[in-house]
Amino acid sequence: MTARRKSGHLGAVLLHVIGTPQGVKNIGLVLVAILLWIPFAFAELSSPLTFSSSLSSEKKANREVYGRIRIEGMQYMTSLAEAPHLTYSQFLSADLSYIGETKWFENVIDAGAGTFFSRSQSHIAVREIYTSPRTEGYRFYVGRKTNMWSAMDRDWNLGIWQPYFEIDALRPEEQGLTGVFFDVNRENYQFLSFVTPLFVPSMGPDIREENGALISDSRWYRSPSSEMDFTNKPIPISYRLSIPEAAELAAHGGYGAMARVGNRDHGAWMVSSYGYAPVNKLILKRNVRIPIIDPNVGVVVSPDITYHKVFSADFGYTSGDIKGTISYMQDSPETKIPATDWVIQKLYGIRAYSVGLEWQAPQFYSRSIFTELDYLHIEGGQIEDIGSDGRIDENTLYNQRMKFTNAFRARAKGELLSLFRRPLVTKVSWLYDTDQKGSMVNTEFLYYPNQMLAVIIGADFLGVDDENTNSSNFLNQYRANDRVYGGMSYVF
Repeated sequence: MTARRKSGHLGAVLLHVIGTPQGVKNIGLVLVAILLWIPFAFAELSSPLTFSSSLSSEKKANREVYGRIRIEGMQYMTSLAEAPHLTYSQFLSADLSYIGETKWFENVIDAGAGTFFSRSQSHIAVREIYTSPRTEGYRFYVGRKTNMWSAMDRDWNLGIWQPYFEIDALRPEEQGLTGVFFDVNRENYQFLSFVTPLFVPSMGPDIREENGALISDSRWYRSPSSEMDFTNKPIPISYRLSIPEAAELAAHGGYGAMARVGNRDHGAWMVSSYGYAPVNKLILKRNVRIPIIDPNVGVVVSPDITYHKVFSADFGYTSGDIKGTISYMQDSPETKIPATDWVIQKLYGIRAYSVGLEWQAPQFYSRSIFTELDYLHIEGGQIEDIGSDGRIDENTLYNQRMKFTNAFRARAKGELLSLFRRPLVTKVSWLYDTDQKGSMVNTEFLYYPNQMLAVIIGADFLGVDDENTNSSNFLNQYRANDRVYGGMSYVF
């Protein structure tokens, strides 16, 4: 079979909105070049340790630009027999944040771009891009904007409320919802509503069709089974991608609302949110053609969309440098029935609970240290494939929506010490999932020779207690992805 290449889902479908993969690469490289030039065009630079901005309350023109350029090399400790070229990579990324105020409007852009040199892959991610009239007492926002719909959803990167850009499963980037927002935000209460005619899903590694297989130049993608059991014997499967028009996928609306009582910064507070919108991760449908003469099974795979109802609630208490949060979230995905001769994924709803405790130690040996303890428990979240008659199919492409279902986590970050009178910032995270009987450790050290430049060294480790298990859960599936990395970051 002649090799064929197409951009595919699992989030990468949106490449068709922008153009071909080569077009994305060119756009990405142009954006990176622009970001490299920006530091020389702006004289005012911000500290890398406090990447924040404050807007003037006066109605006058005000513009601020922030950004970061990062280059790193990453070495995986285990080589994959099927993809030895993915053992080492070099990655260049750039982030840009712009806040522009006129007399009547506030305009915000928060975007990033990156390229893998060794894989000839580039991407652009727009986290926020919106405009807002500068009104008194309330605000309208039009565009793509992030909001705190659920503390659990953001802290655990679940992607239930807001989509994610996730080409690297250990570095998910939250993206905003796209539409019109109405926000009344006061110190002790808030009401936020949202409506949209447009759907922008989560994006993952770029998938392509090659020689009858679905593959990706990423270690964070798991290919579906290459064989099917037919008449009690395994038969090879030949896959083909069928991608709908981008406009067809994007033309799905939704709405949501959030209410807050109390101040998150002190005392007791409560947040409750409800929404009806498409599930952020695209579902998959497939058409199976059983061979009569040809020894292969032909499978056409195509992305699709289903809706869900989401409800979440957070209860918290903040006292000085300590904050405790209890969260609940549930979603109810709609079951979509496919056409005749097709099979589609049926998503089961989740019931999720979490507890978190944060402590900001302001004077730990004269240094500020942030620590956090969390627990997450999720019920449900299974995936099964069903046919046009609603019956469960014998084969399922993927069987779980969530990475973690019963996990404990401890995190800490801060300036632990100084080297040559310059700060060494440390980030450490440890997670253990009792359902998967596995753990994950993430560490990163950033040394700042000056306020704008950081030298970075880090490592990520994933493992399970029993490596002989055949579980398809996240930690077992990717336990070979232990890695170390190093590079430099420039902040302006």
